[in-house]
Amino acid sequence: MTKRIAMATVLWIVALYLAQAGPRFFGGEVGSGGETKGYAEDISCSRNWWAFGVLWSCDATIVANDGKRYRYHDGGSALTPADVGQRVPMTNHRVRTSGSSAPSLEWGVTELREPVKALAALSIVGIPGIAFIITVRMFRKRKPEGAEETGPAPTQHEGTNR
Repeated sequence: MTKRIAMATVLWIVALYLAQAGPRFFGGEVGSGGETKGYAEDISCSRNWWAFGVLWSCDATIVANDGKRYRYHDGGSALTPADVGQRVPMTNHRVRTSGSSAPSLEWGVTELREPVKALAALSIVGIPGIAFIITVRMFRKRKPEGAEETGPAPTQHEGTNR
């Protein structure tokens, strides 16, 4: 029983994490704002299997307005296979990654990407639903293999031979 409780606890931690992360993954890419400071070119994408193959991991070359070229890798589906062969407007802004480091440039998509509402809703409702079904199946009472479906067998009382 302790093993089942531990398994159910881990199952629900994973299910609730995925349910809260789903809308973030599928909610669309919020534009970074500001004017276009370059374009993503030579985009190639592959499935991101760390996210169970639902998201895309894309590599691109960003050609800035000043002519400099930057390598770009995105694992959060800001760029998608639909962008392959196109020039995607990009912008950059300075981001401080830790308290002691100097700010660095981070590139982002300038336009707003439409959310995938069906996948966001499915992750919110479907993942906990599946976890609930698995939990119920883990804790339901099971009949012994030799038990009959009709109920207990009749007993014969001693002293009566009718």
